[in-house]
Amino acid sequence: MRRLLTLLGLVSYVFVANAAEVVQVRPWELHSSFWMSLHQTLIADAMRSTPRTLPGLSPEEQAAWNAAVKAYSTAGGGRDMTFANPMLITTDALTQVADDAADPLIDAPLKDALTLAAPVYRRHWWTADDQANRFFIGYAAAMLREAGAGLIRAHEAAYRTAWPERIRAYITPFAGPYGAYTITGRSGGVITTMSSHDPGYQGLRALEMLLHESSHAVVNPNNGTVAAAITTAAKPRGLDAPRELWHAILFATSSEFTRRFLAERGVAGYVPTSEDLFTRVWPKYREPIEKYWIPYLNGQGTLEEAIDKVVASIPR
Repeated sequence: MRRLLTLLGLVSYVFVANAAEVVQVRPWELHSSFWMSLHQTLIADAMRSTPRTLPGLSPEEQAAWNAAVKAYSTAGGGRDMTFANPMLITTDALTQVADDAADPLIDAPLKDALTLAAPVYRRHWWTADDQANRFFIGYAAAMLREAGAGLIRAHEAAYRTAWPERIRAYITPFAGPYGAYTITGRSGGVITTMSSHDPGYQGLRALEMLLHESSHAVVNPNNGTVAAAITTAAKPRGLDAPRELWHAILFATSSEFTRRFLAERGVAGYVPTSEDLFTRVWPKYREPIEKYWIPYLNGQGTLEEAIDKVVASIPR
């Protein structure tokens, strides 16, 4: 049986009997998935320098959880394993599993570890994690319903590139060391994972960062209009492409468009993510991007002209 519920006139939820809800705000599909949340929790535990002692677990449960974490650590190489092949293959495979399926019927390297840890996670943590994920999805989807289409058009115009037609966004308790990441699955689909617990993605930031993560599908260091323009600007000057400049531009673009959208609707004082990054990580990119890229976003000149000026003015 299927029924439609509208919350505050903004977000449509589709419920299917005995199935988890998927909130759709095209092109986004927002999931709170048991299996993806378990997968990300195991990745997070496997990357810890010292194992967690988990309160409330029986000795048998602790042993099962430890064995699953060890399997993840071994498969991932004991480092930042977010993009290790076994993790990526398993993430991609889990997109084919219903969010609340009883068993992940997949052919993936970490299926046995997931199955081993599942009863422990379901009994002790899933209820609270699912609640946090769904709360995040509720307000994020409401903002996407109001702002998504316009912000997509602004990004498409800036990058001169069409937006992905489908983005599966999995909201999970953990999502790598930076709180979110985006990959392209084997089938070519865009898969974003974002933490519901990381404060850098909560509240109004959710709108900006969902746009930012989706932008990774159209902007990257090797392909696309931004990468081509950076290479074209750097080569005649005898330079390598400035490290992470493409990513700084990505942040600046979603930050500026989100700040502008919120300001137009009376939200004053929004501090976008780029503010912290240009202070702490990329200080030498701040002035060139503010001086030349932001005016381009306001309609001045071309993408190539703006990036050429940005590259030329970066302190050497």
